[in-house]
Amino acid sequence: MPEWSQTVPATVRREQIVSIIERQGFARVQELSRTLSVSEVTVRSDLDLLAEENVIQRVHGGAISGIKSTAHSPDYERALTRAVTEKRRIGNAAAALVESEMAILLDAGTTTLAIARSLRAREDLRGVVVFTNSLTIALELGVAEPHQITVVVTGGTVNYKQRSLIDPMGDMFIGSVHSDICFIGCNGVSERGFTNSSLPEVTMKRRYLDSAARAIVVADSSKIGKSQVIQVAPLARVDMLITGIEAPPAELEALREAGLTIELA
Repeated sequence: MPEWSQTVPATVRREQIVSIIERQGFARVQELSRTLSVSEVTVRSDLDLLAEENVIQRVHGGAISGIKSTAHSPDYERALTRAVTEKRRIGNAAAALVESEMAILLDAGTTTLAIARSLRAREDLRGVVVFTNSLTIALELGVAEPHQITVVVTGGTVNYKQRSLIDPMGDMFIGSVHSDICFIGCNGVSERGFTNSSLPEVTMKRRYLDSAARAIVVADSSKIGKSQVIQVAPLARVDMLITGIEAPPAELEALREAGLTIELA
């Protein structure tokens, strides 16, 4: 077996698997094993994991693309299938910052949803209060034991694309809250700052920042070095960025030189 197959990270290998399946529509276990120079046992394990995350669909002898079925679905549904393993790592790193008795703000988005899932899995937490404008996150954490996590949902108008609640009531509600940490997502991180493409969402994110003692931005590597039309906040406004190890090194260095603290997950 070639040496490179032993050193390629599992996350990269799984992304290669997804790319092959998306391109061909279907791939057999044996074919993936030969192409990636790993055992069929490893391929089956990767396929099972990707299927659990709804990235692909398992069929007899291999897998078919799970993304085609979402081609005409809302953006949020498509985002759920992107960078799944990376977002899980980011979610774990962010959730590790939360301690018992904290009040936190969780922004709407698929990366912040990964934080919610990590929080739900933490049996050590007690008395955590989560404020969120995300309907998906509220449902995810709503099944947690009440003595562990209490979920408070903002009011507001439903934004179906993001499964979130926005102006005017959501903005007013968050303005009355003070939290220990807020976790927000964005569409772009560059020397220009943290940026997004939706004005209503940006308004909520800014309110989150104003209502927290500590501000953390979570963004997968595809957002690093990108810039969108609306600035959420300058780099100096945020305490830390958590992103994946896949982020471009040159872009990370530029952000660090600009004064941003970065944690890689």
